Amino acid sequence: MKHFILATAGHVDHGKTALVKALTGIDTDRLPEEKARGITIDLGFAHLELPGVSLGIIDVPGHEDFIRNMIAGLGAIDLALLVVAADDGWMPQTEEHWQILNYLDIRQVVIAITKCDLGDPVETEAKVRERIGSLGDVPIIRTSVRAEVGLEELKQILTEVCARLPGAPDIRKPRLFVDRVFTVRGTGTVVTGTLAGGQLARGENVSLQP
Repeated sequence: MKHFILATAGHVDHGKTALVKALTGIDTDRLPEEKARGITIDLGFAHLELPGVSLGIIDVPGHEDFIRNMIAGLGAIDLALLVVAADDGWMPQTEEHWQILNYLDIRQVVIAITKCDLGDPVETEAKVRERIGSLGDVPIIRTSVRAEVGLEELKQILTEVCARLPGAPDIRKPRLFVDRVFTVRGTGTVVTGTLAGGQLARGENVSLQP
C-alpha cells in the first residue's frame, strides 16, 4: 500500500470542498465561520482509499485573503488537484494557485472541471489546456457533484497517477510538517501535520524546530 498526500487548489467557490466531500464523504469545512460564510478559511483534511493507494487530502482555501493558509497546505504534498469551475473558467486565484504550484515545483497535477451542469465544460477545458501550455498532458476530468458526473473517473485517474509515483523513502529521519495545533479538553495540546522521511511510534521523543 502506497501513501501519498494530495492538496486541492483553485479559485474561491469553484467547488473544491464539495468535490472532496463527494469523493470521501468528509466535509472538510469544520469551523462555524466557514459554515456561515460558505467558504473555506483554514486547511481541511480528508482521507481516500484507492486501489493500492492511501491518499491523504488537504483542502485549501481559495479566497485571496487566506493565501498564507493555502501555501501552508502545500508543504509536503505529492500531487495537486487543481479545480476549475465550468461556469467561471480560469479566474484570478486559479492563476495564483497555478503559479504557486509551479514555483514550488509541484509537477504532479490533476485538473478537475467542476460544475459541468452549470457551464460549458468543453470550452472551459480548451481554455485550461491553452493556459497550461507545455504541460498539456495533465489529465483533465469533467465533473459535477450535483449531477454525480465524473467522480469515479476522477478516482480512477488519481489511482493511475499515484501508481506511477515512487513511494516515499524511509530515511529513518521522520519529520512532521505541522498543519494545525489545537487544544482538546481533558487531553491537552494536539498537533497534526504531514509526516515525511520515516515513521513515528507511540512513546518516542520528538524535538520542535523553528
